[in-house]
Amino acid sequence: MNEIKGPWKDWIPGVLSKEQVQELCKEECIKNVKNWDSKKKGENPIDHSSIDLTLSEEGYKMVNGSIKPTKQDAYKRTILQNPDYAEVHDTESDGRFLLEKKHTYVFALNEKLDGRRLKNSPICGRATAKSSVGRVDVLCRLIVDKMDHYEYFDHEKLSSQDVEMFLEITPITFNVRVKAGEPLSQLRLFYYSPDISRMKGKELCRCLLRRQESVEDETLSVDLSGTEVFKGDKSVYRDNIAGFKGKVEQDSTVDLWEHEETARPDPNDYWECIEANRKKRLLVEKEHFYILRSKERLCLPEGIAVYCRAIDEAIGEMRIHYAGFAHPFFGKDRKDKKEGTPLIFEIRGHNINVNLVDDERLARLVFYRMSKDCKKPEPEDCKKDDEQDDYNEQELRLSKFFRHW
Repeated sequence: MNEIKGPWKDWIPGVLSKEQVQELCKEECIKNVKNWDSKKKGENPIDHSSIDLTLSEEGYKMVNGSIKPTKQDAYKRTILQNPDYAEVHDTESDGRFLLEKKHTYVFALNEKLDGRRLKNSPICGRATAKSSVGRVDVLCRLIVDKMDHYEYFDHEKLSSQDVEMFLEITPITFNVRVKAGEPLSQLRLFYYSPDISRMKGKELCRCLLRRQESVEDETLSVDLSGTEVFKGDKSVYRDNIAGFKGKVEQDSTVDLWEHEETARPDPNDYWECIEANRKKRLLVEKEHFYILRSKERLCLPEGIAVYCRAIDEAIGEMRIHYAGFAHPFFGKDRKDKKEGTPLIFEIRGHNINVNLVDDERLARLVFYRMSKDCKKPEPEDCKKDDEQDDYNEQELRLSKFFRHW
């Protein structure tokens, strides 16, 4: 490989850490990344093992549904600028974009890849929606120019120029609003192929996963036994809750950016709590969306990152999603002293009702070695401290875009 010199000279295969991604931003291998070197709370878009991707002011509405990316031609020219496929989507009077449920939209992203440099590097990328977005039943998929699949880029397939990226957005249960500059997706970068960095084994699972019985593999099971749901002041709102179910009749909008607590929508208007029952079963109704949690609890050290995927995304007429990566330090040092943190499942019923049972296997974890161990930040330097605490100490939680119960 005829490599162009870059900051990766002494790196080893694995997921890139915050420091390494910052080096790529400094060298402008990734362009237009704002505040990549900021130490101010809430400003830096780079996490322990991913970088946020932000919407631009350039949005389109797909007039005949979603169109899979293709490696043949530039996506903007062949798809977005073709009136048979897309039309420009204008903002509302306040500069925000209204996205109607069950319609598909595509936004150009602010960030771009330097194809000339990355094409001759060993760096690859994988993406997923932010966890707060997936929990609102919004499907977000990254499109990178010249790639023939969603949610990835392969350095060998990049063009030798600035590479544009786009985000396909499809709200399903709720109408939503978005605005330029907000991150709805995140990109995880790898030094060499992700497969090289994958870690497996019973011993690894026993060390990183917690549950009453010994954990022998990477699968996650659903927990329908019921737990407490808390108010903003940490007092108990309801107990014995197995999950949340979206109210499909709700036509009000949800803003996909953070407001002050009192300005966020009331969750009671959008969700209903589902109580656990003695049979420990849940009826997943067709065309309804549910938020559930895993029985296993994840506890990650500084040198391991995780991706969670459905065992089979279509299982018995329901669709399983897990939106978001699990970063190093997830589930560690909880304030309540519990060991590990459960992951959140997003489940949607399709054509028929399905009866889900407690401890049914729904997802599989993929463990990756970090290229460089992450540094645990000091409390005053943490990115979005409150958000990270909520994420790290979640039991069964809605998206941060909603008010507390």
